[in-house]
Amino acid sequence: MNKRAIFFARWLYRWQLAQGIIGIVFSALTFVGVFTLLLGPWMAQLGLGSAATLVLLLSIVLVVVFGLGIFLDRVVRFWQAQTLIGTTRNPFLIDYLYQKEALGLANINVPLMSGVRELLADGGKHPELVALLDEKLERVQKTVNNKKWDIRPGEDVYYDGIS
Repeated sequence: MNKRAIFFARWLYRWQLAQGIIGIVFSALTFVGVFTLLLGPWMAQLGLGSAATLVLLLSIVLVVVFGLGIFLDRVVRFWQAQTLIGTTRNPFLIDYLYQKEALGLANINVPLMSGVRELLADGGKHPELVALLDEKLERVQKTVNNKKWDIRPGEDVYYDGIS
């Protein structure tokens, strides 16, 4: 395949992924534009020009869109069930590591925990913290080696607090 075809295919794929957001934006802009034209003469009688009407309608649309989104997400928890089902029905999302998690654990967490352990062990003032860090470091290293989380009883986060 040539580079142009790959570029075009990638662009179409990304456009398709963004269709939901693009549809909302263009719908809101269409609403604001049409109602600015329709309400312009009436708002002019109240002393507001076309630009002020446009800004007013755009502000109202933004408040409604963001307000509805925050209400549905934080109060009603509209997407909570979808997220729960999407992750718990896929066995690979529960205890298997994503590549990003595996790389982060191996290249960031293990060296950082090892360094902190050495610093604590050198001082000799906190043997209980060193023992706890040894236990946690062993668990993280085991996770990296097995490429799978060791989920212990009581650590299941998917069902906590969900009625």
